[in-house]
This record gives sequence, structure tokens and C-alpha cells, in this order.
Amino acid sequence: MFESDLTRACCELVDEYLSTFRVVILNGPRQAGKTTLLRHVQARHGGTLFNLDDEQLLQAAISDPLGFVASGTEPRLIDEVQRAGNPLVRAIKAEVDAVRKPGQYVLAGSTRFLSTPSLSESLAGRGAVVDVWPFSQGEFEGRFEKFVDMAFDEPDALRAFTPSQLDRTDYFARICRGGFPEPALMHSARSRRTWFRSYVRAIAERDIREMTKINEPSAITTLLSYLASITAQEHNSVQTSNKTGLHRATVNRYLELLEAVFLVHRLSAWSRNPTARVVKHAKVHLTDTGLAASLLGISPDSLANPVAPLRGALVETFIVNELAKQVTWSESEVRLHHWRISGGPEVDVVLERDDGRIVGIESKARDTVTAEDFRGLTALRDHVGDQFSQGIVFHTGKRGSVNFGERLLSLPIAALWEAT
Repeated sequence: MFESDLTRACCELVDEYLSTFRVVILNGPRQAGKTTLLRHVQARHGGTLFNLDDEQLLQAAISDPLGFVASGTEPRLIDEVQRAGNPLVRAIKAEVDAVRKPGQYVLAGSTRFLSTPSLSESLAGRGAVVDVWPFSQGEFEGRFEKFVDMAFDEPDALRAFTPSQLDRTDYFARICRGGFPEPALMHSARSRRTWFRSYVRAIAERDIREMTKINEPSAITTLLSYLASITAQEHNSVQTSNKTGLHRATVNRYLELLEAVFLVHRLSAWSRNPTARVVKHAKVHLTDTGLAASLLGISPDSLANPVAPLRGALVETFIVNELAKQVTWSESEVRLHHWRISGGPEVDVVLERDDGRIVGIESKARDTVTAEDFRGLTALRDHVGDQFSQGIVFHTGKRGSVNFGERLLSLPIAALWEAT
């Protein structure tokens, strides 16, 4: 199977937005499949595809942005749009303001270039953003997951989930494989490691340097490797500074850059008080567990070791990332947080829907679940009351759904992409 054979779950969303908005923006890391997605869009809707990794096209876009955005046929699909900078985006704004009709442009970027306040304001009301993550487990199998929607609206269907055929060996292999299509489809672990190392080097030496001047790109790699070692933990910039030898201000700046190129993301702390989320530490997660495993030199066999120190963290990040991918095509607006009471219970993931209802998720890197594993979820349920839809503990075993009390159940991790 090749990447071009794989259809993305967000394709339907892109089609919907093309019929509604003048501009559709695809945001996501390099090599996550945005270019292939653009080709699929072109195959369905026609238009002209420009890739600004092509130096000649890039120079044309920089030297004459107004002429460039008017060339070709609609929809005009522009890949790596961030490389041409602000003038190109402003030229697109002028073009779509002159003719107010949907489906004029699809812009794909490998940095959060369009989240810059001045630029996002330029396209405000004109564009819709679709986040394009590395492939989900379901997408690799041609299945578009609906677990997030089911967790809120179809709890009985989840309670009827039957045993899975997958076991911990399968999960550890999937964790180390990751979701970037090219390395994921490689059969050699050595080739995959080489791909990830080259990938990180290219991001540090090219994309980040295009965004800002940094004297030592290797420091970005140092920080990313350290963040891989603390994935799924609350981030403390002072501790990171001590561990990496980087100044605290540099740590904060580089962390923002790594977020800007979609290599890490943060889960803010959940609270009914919006200001409280800002005060508490966010958890940091690498965007892809295959990347994390490569940086850490971890293999499926090493994860199988009973005392593997990072197994729990990688399992948690794997689950968080699968949920984050599904949220991008969920029918409702859903936000991801974590929850912790100082010195008390905690919950790995809190899914909060726009209607105020929440679902709590806990991850366990073992095959069996006990009542003690629901301590945090029970506390969250009692704290939230009727708006608590359900709490779920995921495990690495095969056993299907098991009820652990009012609105509490355990499920195998595979339910994330097998539940229908």
C-alpha cells in the first residue's frame, strides 16, 4: 500500500468547507499527508496545484504575489504557503474580497504561519481551518473513526464492545510505527529510524530557521529529545532548563517553535473556571509516538520489558493523539484537556464538548483494570455531576467492555478505531 492509496477522514470536511468558505486552510506537520490530500482535492474538484517547495514557483510568488494568486484555475491549491510570507496571504485576501464566492483557494502549511494575529485577521471570516495530523490507526485501515462522538452520544454501543483481536504486542508495534505515512509503511525499523532523524534535522535546519533566526539548530533537537522523554507529563520550563542546559527563556521560545511546526502539542489543565486553565501546568505530548520512540531509541521489544520506564507515557500519548485526530472531524466542537487536583486524583484526558458535557479518559499500559484505576474518573464524575457522560479506562488487553459502576467502563485501546 502507498500513501496515495490512503484516504483521509478529513476529506469530507474539506469538501464541505470548499462549498462554504472562500479559503480552506490545511494545517499540519510536514510529511503528514497534506500534499497527497491536495492531490485528492484536485482530482475531485479540479483546479491548479502549486507547491512552493519548488524554488521557481516560490520566487514567482514572492516577486509578484498578486499575479501569482490570479494564475491557474480555481480552486487554486497552494502547498507550503508559509514559505512566501505575508505578501502572498494578503494578495489572496484581496483576491477573495474582490470576488466573494466559495472554493477559491486551498492553502496548506507546515507551520502555524496562519495563526499569526495579523495573518489570521487577514483571512478572518474568509477561511476555515482543517488540522491534518499524521494518519490515525483507522485511516491506515480505511476506517474513519467515530469514537469521540460515540463516547458522548452512544454510550450503550461502547458498553457492548466485544473483545479485540489485538494484544499488547500489536499496540507496542503501532506506537513505534507512528502515523507519518512514509516511515509507517516501511518494513525496516532501521530505515524508519533514519527517516525520523533526517526529518527532525530538516525541520530544525530549514522550517524553523525560515521562521526565526536560531544560532544552533542542534539545540532544537536537544529540546525535542528531552520533551520526548517527558511526553505525557506536565511541563516545567525551569526543570527543562536544568536538564537541557538551555536558558529558561530559550526553552520557552523553542517550545513555541516546536509547537509552530506541529512536533509537540500541549494539553491545558481543565477547570470550569476558564482562567484556572492558564494557571496550572499543561501536559506536553509529542505529536507522533513513532517520532518519540525514534528519538528515545525505543523498540516494540523494549516496550514489552516489564520495567520499561516510558511505556505508560507512550501509551498515554498514543491514546491522546488518536483522540486529537478524531476531534478534527467530530460532528461537535470538542476540546482536550487534562485534570489534576494538587495532591489528589487526576485524569489523563478530559474531552469537553461545546454543550458542556465531558468524557474522562484514563490510560493503563497493562492488560488488566481494577477499581482503583477509576479513582480519578470517579472524583471527576462526582465533581461534574449530570454533565459527566462517562469515564473510560483503556488497557492493552483483549477483553471487551467491562462495567465498573455508574457511567464507568474499561475498554481495550483498539476500541478507539474499531468501535462502530
